Amino acid sequence: MLKLNQNSIFYHCLLLSSSSVVLQLLGFGYRILLGRLAGAQAIAVYGLVMSAYNVVLSCTLTGVALSVSRIASSYQALGEGRSIIRLIRTALFLFLGLFCLLAVPFAFCRDFFAQKVLGNPETSAALLLIVPCLFLTGFENVHKAFFYGTGQTFPPTVSETLEMLCRIVGAFCLFSVFAAKSSTPLTDGQAAALIVCGMIFSEIVSATFLTTLYRFRRKKLTGRDGVCLPQVLRDIASVAVPVSLSTLLGRLISSANMILIPRILMRAGSGYDAAMTEFGVLSGMTMPMLMLPSAFLSPLITVLSPRFSAGNALDDRGMIRRKAAKALHVVGLIGFPSMALMLVAGRQLAMLLYQNEKAGGHIPMLAAITLLGFYYAVAESVLESIGLQKRCSVLTVAASLVGLLSTLLLGGVMGLGLKGYLLGELLSAGLGAALCLYWVCKKAELHIRLGNWVLRPLLASATAAALTRLLLYRLYRTPTAQILVLAFSVGVFLLLYTSFLQLLGTDFWSYTQNTLLKKGKK
Repeated sequence: MLKLNQNSIFYHCLLLSSSSVVLQLLGFGYRILLGRLAGAQAIAVYGLVMSAYNVVLSCTLTGVALSVSRIASSYQALGEGRSIIRLIRTALFLFLGLFCLLAVPFAFCRDFFAQKVLGNPETSAALLLIVPCLFLTGFENVHKAFFYGTGQTFPPTVSETLEMLCRIVGAFCLFSVFAAKSSTPLTDGQAAALIVCGMIFSEIVSATFLTTLYRFRRKKLTGRDGVCLPQVLRDIASVAVPVSLSTLLGRLISSANMILIPRILMRAGSGYDAAMTEFGVLSGMTMPMLMLPSAFLSPLITVLSPRFSAGNALDDRGMIRRKAAKALHVVGLIGFPSMALMLVAGRQLAMLLYQNEKAGGHIPMLAAITLLGFYYAVAESVLESIGLQKRCSVLTVAASLVGLLSTLLLGGVMGLGLKGYLLGELLSAGLGAALCLYWVCKKAELHIRLGNWVLRPLLASATAAALTRLLLYRLYRTPTAQILVLAFSVGVFLLLYTSFLQLLGTDFWSYTQNTLLKKGKK
């Protein structure tokens, strides 16, 4: 019987992956619920609100929270465990200062942003509500970063699951109450505001849980307390400033891109309602479905990033090279079959989940974008963890600009509409993935094994997908329930994929155990 080492990468990845799969399933249920309670147009309004939320988040929290995770890992590796308490306290004060400086004025100017920037007055009420939501998110994310940085993955997994459950319950209760008390249907703006209210309820629960648990866990920190406040500020600034600036610029460009989509669709001939519906389906239904494999890859990034930071602090280049190779290998082993499966059964899955014929559109292009995005995200996390934040920051902005300019040129000027936007996203993801992979190979002295990492999983995925497509075609002609057909087909695909992969010389399960468990203890 396999005994899991609780300090190993395999154990933490298994724990986070299990939690992430549950979260993805809950997230699907949440989006399906919103689609039926609020409708596609309300989801589109909510998407515009979240684009503004992400920009404000970048200004106030993203860099600070990311720095906590990486610096805490470095302090622990250097024997300065007690200094982490000062790190958390300083990070919270920095967040509160930025929140008062930027988020509060944003609330007073929400009507201007709603009408002039987002181009939709219905977003005004929800924009006001994202401010208290951000306040709670700050406390949650800083403390979550502490747990990830110190190798304690269980509390954040509990918190995230609890948060998603509270969102589902909150949304259902709020919409039910308003439906019972109001004789007129909710406007799209009111529905978006109710969704944000549900977010606030979930953030209260999550922030309270993590903050309380941190106060107990900080007493168990060991090591010295020798890092002074000026040094803590310098350490935070070295990570947070470039990350915050690049994230801010990237999200500003990305938000501009998202705001442009409905307008480009209208310019291409769609009416306002049709444009907002198509935008809502793409952003709230199809794209989240394609991101399902991130349930397995995001935990890998979360677990490895602090370890790369610790390895960089200890100048352990061999460890960085080994773990970077493993991470990139896993992207291919999981990414290729996931996207192949979406190409085969994506339309049926979308129809089953959302009961919307448009939800399965544009899957081939989105699959390519998603796969490149996986490589981009993993390679970028390696680079940022070994001290190359500035380089990644410049690339983030450049890639986002490529996407925005492509959307304007292809979608707007050339009249390709949504296809122009998708082509821009493909170029953006391709540029980011290619440069990040090149830099990782150069800095970590890593040699990519193209046949083992790309060609084998690609060939195994393509063969399994072709056979599964034939199976699906035959099964859909029988009176069997659609959900049973899909479940059986997915099981057959996974069996075929792992079998073909083994015939080609790669045993997926043995690789996972041997590389992540036996060599991943430190």
